[in-house]
Amino acid sequence: MSFQFNFSGKQDNHNEPVETNNEIQWFTCEEVVPDQQMIQKLDDHVKQARMFTCGDVEIGHVVVSDAISNMSSKSLQMASKLIIDVKSDLITGQYEGGLKIWECTSDLIQYLIHNENKINFININVLDLGCGAGILGIYSFLKGANVTFQDYNKEVLQYVTIPNVLLNIEDEEERNERVKKCFFYSGDWASFNKTLDKTTSYDLILTSETIYNETNYGKLIKLFEQRLTANGSIYVAAKTCYFGVGGGIRQFEKAIIESSLFQCEVTWKTTSGIQREILKITKK
Repeated sequence: MSFQFNFSGKQDNHNEPVETNNEIQWFTCEEVVPDQQMIQKLDDHVKQARMFTCGDVEIGHVVVSDAISNMSSKSLQMASKLIIDVKSDLITGQYEGGLKIWECTSDLIQYLIHNENKINFININVLDLGCGAGILGIYSFLKGANVTFQDYNKEVLQYVTIPNVLLNIEDEEERNERVKKCFFYSGDWASFNKTLDKTTSYDLILTSETIYNETNYGKLIKLFEQRLTANGSIYVAAKTCYFGVGGGIRQFEKAIIESSLFQCEVTWKTTSGIQREILKITKK
């Protein structure tokens, strides 16, 4: 399945599926560790960087077209070409939308800003699940959290997420040390969950526009069950309905309730335009 693609990195409202592939070989998890080469290339990214803004929050990020031109993976470059040709945002099992900043990310950032007095980020463990550009995780990192960034495509982490994290560490002398508070993993959610140490857990899990595919709900909920701390919270920002696909807030809400381990509530939703919501999930 796939959705309309926008290489500018700006939000849009295209969500119609273009193709479906029922035989999916999901990528296995790999840890991606920032190296000196990534840090040394930072000056090139700074010259071309753009700014994600939401209220008073400003987060620097690389230009998507530049990131693609630097990718060494022929498979993802070919996927990128297909994305352009068919005007697609997602190619199931190959590329899962990590090169775009989705509009629900802005919703969740705005929500976190408005609720700063309720969430203490200092030294908590945060998981930015399906992170893409890493905006949610970077916001948490800048607030003092230890952050794990997870995205389906390894190349997205290498050429977008990690450069974005580095871009937002202003003190060059502290860059090497501060980035050690971050971890980066690629691959499928089930494989990612198996790769993590058994003792790894998160106080806060943030995810945006990741519930469009109902077939992935089981492994997503299992990850929540095993990785959320007893008093932790999960925030899922998504469209109320992804037309033509079947996924959306109501379907995911039903799956969460049926798991019997969680309770959930809608903490925010739009009042006009494309309907979007934020779902807060906690353990019973």
